[in-house]
Amino acid sequence: MSTALHQLTISEISCRNLRSADMFGKNDVYVVFRVGTKKVKTHHKKNAGKHATFDEILTMNLEDHDLEHGIDVGAYDYDVGSSDDLLGQGKLVNLLALKRTPNAPRQFKEPFKYKGKGRGEFSCVLTLRVGGVAGTSPLGAAGGKVFAQAMGTPAPPPRPAYVAP
Repeated sequence: MSTALHQLTISEISCRNLRSADMFGKNDVYVVFRVGTKKVKTHHKKNAGKHATFDEILTMNLEDHDLEHGIDVGAYDYDVGSSDDLLGQGKLVNLLALKRTPNAPRQFKEPFKYKGKGRGEFSCVLTLRVGGVAGTSPLGAAGGKVFAQAMGTPAPPPRPAYVAP
């Protein structure tokens, strides 16, 4: 069975109205995006407090079933010498809809929850670059190799030239 591999770009990441996890000082916030075993995260913002904006662009290589499942999002307080504190968690859903308008940025804004209660919100911009079927390339052998390297997958072997009998 062949599977399409897509590149999801996550940008303009921000969190608002997060809970305070530090008794002294402000939250050192970072955000984790996770689907299955795949995850990406921002750097932590020192002394961000309850609001954090990240000037970072993250990318994930996802398949259709990853888009169907959605992406779990968590905001954490980075701590030195102890485990990081969860500030809130949410989920990005309906991501298959991004395939209808590939390469078009789409704003998402979702609530964060902590222990079942509302704890702020997060927003981000997602852009999906729709890939082809793994193992084939409409770009030819050289273009397919470049595309596969960019997407983080092995390139398909080149096809032998057809020789007429």
